[in-house]
Amino acid sequence: MATMRRSLATDGSELPEPAPELGTGPLLLTARQAASLCSRSLRTWRSWDAAGLIPRPVRVNRTVLWRSHELADWIAAGCPRRAEWEARR
Repeated sequence: MATMRRSLATDGSELPEPAPELGTGPLLLTARQAASLCSRSLRTWRSWDAAGLIPRPVRVNRTVLWRSHELADWIAAGCPRRAEWEARR
C-alpha cells in the first residue's frame, strides 16, 4: 500500500499543497482528451464536432487536435456554437 507524505512546516503544522502552474498541460488535445476535459464521451465529442457545436479543431497532417487554451476560453464563454464562437474571435 502506498502512503502519501505530508509536508510539515518547522513548527509541525502542515504546509499547503503547491498550486499547479498554469500552462503545464499539453497545448493540443486529442479528441479523447478534449472530450474527457469536458466530461463527455468520445462519441458525443465527435457528434458535437460534426454538428458544429464545439470549436474548430486544428489539423496536423492527419491528426485532429484542439487547442487547450481555446477550449478553456470556450467553456468560460458558455460553450457557444462554433459559428458564434468564431464570430466572437
